[in-house]
Amino acid sequence: MALVDAEETYIELIFKFFQDNNETDNVDFTRPHVRPSLRYVYPMFMFLHALIGIAGFVGNIGILFIIGKHRLYRDQTHFFLGNIAFADIIKCVVVLPITLANLLIHNWIFGSFLCFFLPMIQCFPIHASMLTYLMIAIDRYRFIVTPFKTRAPTGLCIIGVWVAAVCVVLPYAVYIKFIDLGAILGYRFEGVGICYVNQERHIEEYIRAMFVTLYAMPLAVIGFLCVKVSAELKMLETRPMYSVHYSSNTNSSQVTWPEQNGNVKNDSSTASNEYKPKHTYHGNNNQDTDDDIDVDKEKRTQNYIITMVTLFAMCWCPLNILILVQYFVHENGDNTGHFDITYITFTWFGFLSTCTNPPARRGKPDQRESFEFEHRVESRPIRVDSV
Repeated sequence: MALVDAEETYIELIFKFFQDNNETDNVDFTRPHVRPSLRYVYPMFMFLHALIGIAGFVGNIGILFIIGKHRLYRDQTHFFLGNIAFADIIKCVVVLPITLANLLIHNWIFGSFLCFFLPMIQCFPIHASMLTYLMIAIDRYRFIVTPFKTRAPTGLCIIGVWVAAVCVVLPYAVYIKFIDLGAILGYRFEGVGICYVNQERHIEEYIRAMFVTLYAMPLAVIGFLCVKVSAELKMLETRPMYSVHYSSNTNSSQVTWPEQNGNVKNDSSTASNEYKPKHTYHGNNNQDTDDDIDVDKEKRTQNYIITMVTLFAMCWCPLNILILVQYFVHENGDNTGHFDITYITFTWFGFLSTCTNPPARRGKPDQRESFEFEHRVESRPIRVDSV
């Protein structure tokens, strides 16, 4: 069916509907009409969505407040978590009301702009959250497993996340078609239209690609990196720690290592003859570095990240699966009601992720004015402090 034939078919169906239903003479099509399948349950769904929206908005504002008040944004992981909270606020304030109205109202009264841009508005904050989780996993892998590699600038990563999230949803406009009924049927339909998906462009292929690249694949990569980081933290916890304190003023170093009886043995030597650090930092002495790994703190942070990713994936999984299969299920008058209720329920379950973020932990700031970095010799971590 060509695009013009699709418009003519829809218009013919509209005229046939009017001819078969004389009671439509008194119907104001410019006002919203609730879907018949949701006529008796829509107050409950409005209440549940309002509850999620308010709870998610207040909770994520609280997270941003804590991150800002305690200056946790100086830590890259918390900076990323702040971006996730910001994305959740967009979902609660913008995406959730528009999505709920679209699911409850049977006739399209939102104009041509929202017809083309509604799928983009609905999806890009969700993709931004998923890509931010992916950035967190990559950043923590580089920090824990490869601490000598420079961490990517957080601000640049966040800009890239939002640009990518917007770009991947732009093709939605290609698959959407809008018919302005006011221009065809007269003043009674002013501002009313039909917004539908052009099936001839095979949107199901695009939906499958989005599911794989922005849900399944990122989760697989995040899971792999989390396993690697957790294994590395466990290994760091069980290894003996050899500490080397190097003094640039006296040109001497002090090596501290644990003995089998639990005592600590110290040994001092001249740095020029016995040991010189292979890795140096350049900067002011009051600069804090990210390479001194507090294993207990990082394990708590790792559990925090795993919890957030798991909750996010579980909340959005039902809706992603439903969107993936809806183009393979023929919707008719017998199953439309079930589909409407299922879709709005899964949507509510997805937005539940906006208020399931655990509260951010406030770490103690590092007050030491020394350079610290971790050096590995013979598979044993050595921490070197330059004073």
